Amino acid sequence: MDASLQFEIISETFIKPSSPTPPSLRYHKLSLFDQGISPYVLIRVAFFYPNIKGTRWLANEISQLLKSSLSKTLAQYYPFAGRLMKNGYMIDCNDMGAQFTEGRINCRVSEIRKQLSSSSEKMEDLIFARSLFSGPALANHHSLVFVQLSSFNCGGIVLSVSINHRIADASSVSTFMNDWAAIARQTSDIPSPHLHGASLFPPVDGQQFPKPSPPKLNQGKHVKRMLAFHASKIGELKAVALNSGVENPTRFEVVSALLYSCFISAASKANSGSHIRQSIFGHPVNFRQIIVPPLPQNSVGNFFTYFLTSVDNNAEVKLPELINKIREGKTKVCKECTENINAITSKLEASHSAPLTAAIETYNSDFYACSSWCRFPFYGVDFGWEHLRWYTQQPLQGSTC
Repeated sequence: MDASLQFEIISETFIKPSSPTPPSLRYHKLSLFDQGISPYVLIRVAFFYPNIKGTRWLANEISQLLKSSLSKTLAQYYPFAGRLMKNGYMIDCNDMGAQFTEGRINCRVSEIRKQLSSSSEKMEDLIFARSLFSGPALANHHSLVFVQLSSFNCGGIVLSVSINHRIADASSVSTFMNDWAAIARQTSDIPSPHLHGASLFPPVDGQQFPKPSPPKLNQGKHVKRMLAFHASKIGELKAVALNSGVENPTRFEVVSALLYSCFISAASKANSGSHIRQSIFGHPVNFRQIIVPPLPQNSVGNFFTYFLTSVDNNAEVKLPELINKIREGKTKVCKECTENINAITSKLEASHSAPLTAAIETYNSDFYACSSWCRFPFYGVDFGWEHLRWYTQQPLQGSTC
């Protein structure tokens, strides 16, 4: 990253809900699935608008619109304006608000996008907000939502949002962003998120499940790459699968299988001449519309389970075979979800004592994960100015990722 690029802070504040949260809603219980997420992990997404200068909007107008509409949105998403309690399974909906940072970066939006697509990791630090509080001792002061509005020399802006994963999964973040944008556009639709996770999957009071966590990113060697797959290339991958007997392969199946095969190949070469470890590939699954009865799409919280695919790193596995393995795993978990809603909680509880957990914790297995955001309507987020040109989701950020 260019050392001259810096984020110049203009203002830092907390946006509180436009109306106070009623005393009856002061303490919001998290669900069993929320409990399984580290409280230090954030879901981070940034929205790029490079041509605001060519519209009727002024920078200060955008800032005020975002702040006022966020305030109204938080009145509906009142847990998002609260703070996580020390017991770990409740939110104190005290209306302390969401952190909102506004600043300037002395370059063009296109430069940020280009470097984000390469290995420039510190570029993320420019466009994503940092907590005004630091350290585990102050965790109960941390905002659950961080917003940063960055202005650029070209007149463009980047709006980034970081939300604590313990209160929201990717689907919830998408719903929140679209509701916020709808309020900014002053549509007649008033958002009514379903905050019913704890009633469906009650938390275990006083207990936080020990989740296996991979090594921290700052330990050992690592690189970050953003890969773009042209539609024609994905079509070629699908054709390979079709010609090998795979029926109607999806873009997620072919791309994730390709990545998995590359991981296996790299691990096999790295372990040449030594003990070959098993590799495990994890896939989150949004179960809102899978379980019976289905949940509303605007159910806010963590409503996902996962399935696993495993292969020996020394195995000669071709792309169609990996696609079939991935499909078999998804079909199995979907069947479990549709047969009995309680099967999901049983699966979650079992995952904390299964041999897989021990394998991952001791790092005797290579563990990979692949999550698809293809069907989440992030490109539909419309605040009423320039149409969204590009958005990016950055790797989960926190002490456990």
